[in-house]
Parts: sequence; C-alpha cells; structure tokens
Amino acid sequence: MVAILIWAPLAGAQPASPPRADHVPLEPDCSCAEASDQPPGSYEIKLTSEQERRAQAVWRRSISIVAHDHCFHADDFRQQQAAGITVRTIKPTVDGVYWQGKKRFTIESEVDGWEERGRRALAILDREVARHGNTIVVRSVADIRRAKQENKQGVIYSFEGARPLAGKLDNVKMFYGLGLRDLQLYWAVPSPLKNRDGSLSDFGQAVLRELNRVGIVADLSHMSDAAFSQALDITTKPIVVSHCGVAAASGKPPRGSDDLSDEFIRRIARNGGAICLHFYEGYIKPRHGQRATLEDLLDHMDHIKKVAGIDSIALGVDYFPEMGWRWIEGAERMTGMPNVVREMVRRGYTDEEIEKVLGGNLMRVYQAVWGR
Repeated sequence: MVAILIWAPLAGAQPASPPRADHVPLEPDCSCAEASDQPPGSYEIKLTSEQERRAQAVWRRSISIVAHDHCFHADDFRQQQAAGITVRTIKPTVDGVYWQGKKRFTIESEVDGWEERGRRALAILDREVARHGNTIVVRSVADIRRAKQENKQGVIYSFEGARPLAGKLDNVKMFYGLGLRDLQLYWAVPSPLKNRDGSLSDFGQAVLRELNRVGIVADLSHMSDAAFSQALDITTKPIVVSHCGVAAASGKPPRGSDDLSDEFIRRIARNGGAICLHFYEGYIKPRHGQRATLEDLLDHMDHIKKVAGIDSIALGVDYFPEMGWRWIEGAERMTGMPNVVREMVRRGYTDEEIEKVLGGNLMRVYQAVWGR
C-alpha cells in the first residue's frame, strides 16, 4: 500500500492507553470499488477488430495474477470473478493502518496483539473464501493452475509489513501453516525488522533467511536503497517488489524499492525476481496528459523491458478501500484489468510477452520459492 500515514484516532479524543492491535477493526465495511470516489474514466484504447479479438483471446487463456491488494470484502471476490483475474495476493493486515467508513486510521506503534491480529486476519480470509465456493486458497503453483483450469479464482495470503510475527522467528513457520505464502518485510512504521537507520536488523535478516527456507515469497517493497541492497545480497531465492514504479519512466529520482533505479532493475533481473507495477498515480506519473493512464503504465513496462528484459515485469496494482486516491485511467477498478492487455497489444507486445507479464513471470518466482 502507498506509504503515507494519516495520524488520527477513529473518533473522539485519543484514548488514555492505545488498544491492542487485535482489538482494532480489521474487516473492511465496503469493497475497494465502492470506496473509490474516482469516477470511471472514459479512457479508450483504439484497436482494430483483429487486435481486439487477439486481446480478448490472450486475456481469456492467460493466468493473470495481481501481486498486491487490500480488497477482501465479499464484493471484492465478486469483482475478481467479474474481471476474470485468476489470482490476487491479498494483504489484510497493514502495519499500523486500518480502514473504516472509506477512511484510513492508524494503530499506534507500541501496542501488543499483533500475532493475534495476524491470525484473525487469516481466519477472516478463510471465512470469505469458504463463502465463495469458486475460490481457493493458493498454497502451491499447482493450485494456481487448478484455479485456471477449473474456472475458479485463487487468493494468496500475505501481510504488508511483518508485525504479525511479533518479533518471533518461529511465527514464520506458524503463519506458513495457516496459509501465508508471501510476506512484505517493510512498511512505513518502525518494526523489529528495521534498525533506526532503515537497514535490516539482525532479526530482519533472520526472517528473510527463514522465508527462503520455509518457502514464503519475500516482498521487498518500501525499502530504502541500503535495506534493498542488503536484502538482495542476503536472499537465496527470487524476490518480488509487489508495488512500485520506475524512476526513469516517471521522471522522479530513484528511491529504494519504491521508484526503481536502472541498477536495481538489473539486480532484480539477476535475482530472477519480479517487478510488480503500481497502478496509483503517485507512482505512475502522467506523461501523456493531465492524468495517468494505461499508456503511462506501459512506459514503465517498456523501460524495464529495455533495461532487463520482459521476464522481470508483473502487475502489482495495490487497490485498497479508501477515498481520495487516483488510479491509472483504464484500470481504476479490477474490471479494467483486461485493458492492460489491450494497451500491450496496441504497443506491439507479443502474446508470449503479455502472458509473462500477466502471470507467467510470477508463476516462475512462485515455483522457485514454493518448490511446487
């Protein structure tokens, strides 16, 4: 999720003592699509009839994976089905943040109950999956293939930030047993994984090694230059950066794993990892008009392909249930995901390249980390 904090209590005065993390609201009260106050755009992708047929065919047959979102209201699962997205990586527990009434609130940094909050988050996901008979929890690459073959939808369990570990290395394996297959080490608040200078603490390094050992994908989003470089030196398995942009494509200075430098793009490619592009306008800056669109997203893809090849590109998205944010026009909602294919067809990407970006590159990462 975008790393911006709004420090405000839910209602009334700040309580005398902060609540435990597991006592703070966790479940969303509306879907991501309902929360958004961004009107659906009129973005149009002009294709020939033959190009449109090709785009639709590639979308229908491809495994499509979203590497990062916070959408787990009942309607979000229906949105996923309507869009035809094969798999979403859902991150229900964000370090220090929760949503109610389409607004963001915070959990103070020094509270207990994070392990219990993580357990409860996964239990809520289990319940929602059970409610939707066509949805499966992805624990293996075979589950993703089965979801596609059986016309079902899959979800990968993850956390944005590692506070649910509660400083205990054994909790990596415990959460693996509860279905966790992806973990983002950093977010925008202090944690036992970080030193004060932002580098990985000894515990953070141990967690990364344990993720490699157990078989959980390490998500290196929101890291500083130093921490990101440190993590790439430590990991023995491919990593993902689940939501980011490319500095050169947006005209911004490089910034750790948020706005990637060309050097880091090449290092991720050598690692065998995946760069999963954000859909938020703050990362995908408008360069072709007043608002960011799918055309701007493709500029980021083009740059990664030029620097390191097609095998490192994937889709991050990062939708969440909050008002006041602008996503790239043409893919403001899950239902706009097929437009990514249309824009790639218009840009001249081959069918094989499109299939890799939609899900093939992440499938390769999952195979290397999960082992099956």
